[in-house]
Amino acid sequence: MADGGTGQAGDAAMRVSAGEILAIEPAGGDRFIGGAGGVNHIGTVFGGRLVAQALLSAVRTVAAMPPTSLHGYFLAPAQVSLPIEYRVARLRDSRRFAHRQVTAVQEGRAVFTLLCQFHAPEDGFVHQAAEMPDVPPPEEVATLQQFVRDNGDRLDFAAIRNFSGALPIEMRAIAPEAYFYERPREPMRDFWFRLPGAAAIDDPREQACLLAYASDYWLAGVSATPHGFPTNSSSLLISSLDHGLWFHRPVRCDEWLLHHTHSPAAADGLGFAQGRIFDREGRLVASTTQECLLRQLPPEA
Repeated sequence: MADGGTGQAGDAAMRVSAGEILAIEPAGGDRFIGGAGGVNHIGTVFGGRLVAQALLSAVRTVAAMPPTSLHGYFLAPAQVSLPIEYRVARLRDSRRFAHRQVTAVQEGRAVFTLLCQFHAPEDGFVHQAAEMPDVPPPEEVATLQQFVRDNGDRLDFAAIRNFSGALPIEMRAIAPEAYFYERPREPMRDFWFRLPGAAAIDDPREQACLLAYASDYWLAGVSATPHGFPTNSSSLLISSLDHGLWFHRPVRCDEWLLHHTHSPAAADGLGFAQGRIFDREGRLVASTTQECLLRQLPPEA
């Protein structure tokens, strides 16, 4: 997904519950059908939904093991009016590992492909070299919608359009003025997020799928922050091309998580973003990567 959605798309996404995100039905063999739902900024299927449902389809073919990593490519826009078929290929199964490839198909056309790995936990070395940024707790940070509503007289129209309404996840941005008003020299931004509806989900592997859904939100746009307003507008197009996610420990998505994102590089029309997701205790629970199309649009006539 790109960096934001229209108010209409955001409202539709907000109505998607955790149960709906995880709603796939078996279709014979290693095939599953998922509803399209979850609209993004241009009216197609939100990328995080493709990632989450493809991963869940793989989970349904693996006994017990939790997912440890995934990498997906967005091949073509998925239409919200059509069901999505997830075709799972069992690449390898061993005592400790399983590998799956999932292809999401609409009307015979591949729109998304995912490779993922599962691993049975075992005793081993433990360390964490990544430090959680020193940021205010979520209770002391305004929601993104509230910030936009309170500062509408100072904001670009695209910010008001994309962020004043409901969003797919509950999100509280740290120092939002840094990228709404300024062009920060360092392409970095942090935000708290959670999916309150995940409280009803007990299965840790389904929680991992919900994290996959949420991890796609507001990641790619960090690569635009030094150059222009970091959301889709009449002068800037951001569109995700791939998505990578590594799970370091079990997580609950109904609890607050901090996504620390930055962009090491952008060139040749592409932006590259990396992220680290921490829980409130400062434990690194996941790492993310994403490449996006980062295109400056010509002025409207």
